[in-house]
Amino acid sequence: MNTTNHISPDDLYLFAMQLLPDADMKDAATHLKDCAQCRGLLAEIQGDLAAYALTAELHTPPAQARARLLRQVSEEKKVIPVAAPVAVPVAAPEEQPEHDEPLLHPRNSRVSQIDAREEREPRRWFAPTMAWAGWSIAAVMAVVAGMQVDQRKLVEQDLAVSESQLTQSAAQIEHAKQVADTLRDASAMQVALHVPVNAGSVPKLDPEGHATYEPSTGALVFVADHLDPLQPQKTYQLWLLPATAGEAPIPAGVFKPDVNGNATVVMPPLSKGVAARGFGVTVENEGGSKTPTLPIVLSGT
Repeated sequence: MNTTNHISPDDLYLFAMQLLPDADMKDAATHLKDCAQCRGLLAEIQGDLAAYALTAELHTPPAQARARLLRQVSEEKKVIPVAAPVAVPVAAPEEQPEHDEPLLHPRNSRVSQIDAREEREPRRWFAPTMAWAGWSIAAVMAVVAGMQVDQRKLVEQDLAVSESQLTQSAAQIEHAKQVADTLRDASAMQVALHVPVNAGSVPKLDPEGHATYEPSTGALVFVADHLDPLQPQKTYQLWLLPATAGEAPIPAGVFKPDVNGNATVVMPPLSKGVAARGFGVTVENEGGSKTPTLPIVLSGT
């Protein structure tokens, strides 16, 4: 630091933020007492720091930062103004003979107090300046700490959203893979469902369905078309007919056709390893049934 001519701007910034070594801080303070140019530049720097602290978005500082700020404020040296002495009427002083030597005054005299106040005047100017610098530094530190906390929360939220999206994508990919494997499996059971043909009646072949079933995995894909519209509060229900004689039909999903009479049942929750001799479709109340309700509208074995 050059205190012979002027203090460099970098050192003035460090001085304003109280980051210079103690010895350099004292030298800078001594220089600033007599240098108006450096004092003007220091005032601009302190104004910039204060403006930066005021324009930043306010955030609640952490408890540790608040405690550190209060501790720093409590350690700041406070200036106690000297009260003006009370005028006391006294008798006119007697004329003193002139002396060649300088006249000494008591320490408690008014002349001594005026001299002391004049000597302390620079100290009273620098003390508020240093206090404002401390407040500016603390405000900047609090803003930076708040920004870091908010930034970390945003990053954590983005990570949580990304993980959720990846999980959903993985589940969708796995579901599509199971559907494709079931349809391509050469060992899968292929069943076509039609309207049952009763003796002496004319076959009605328009509504039909097709089921692809893999017993070892319990995977089932059912597709139907040209279905008749349903009455209100009614639904179609698909049934798996076990190959073992005497076993009751197993519910394999409910469905409703669209306006064109098309419907699907894909991967209903079925137990693995259940052999089937065929499938059937009935009309049930909304929500489905545990046992089929006659008549059977589609069947296939």
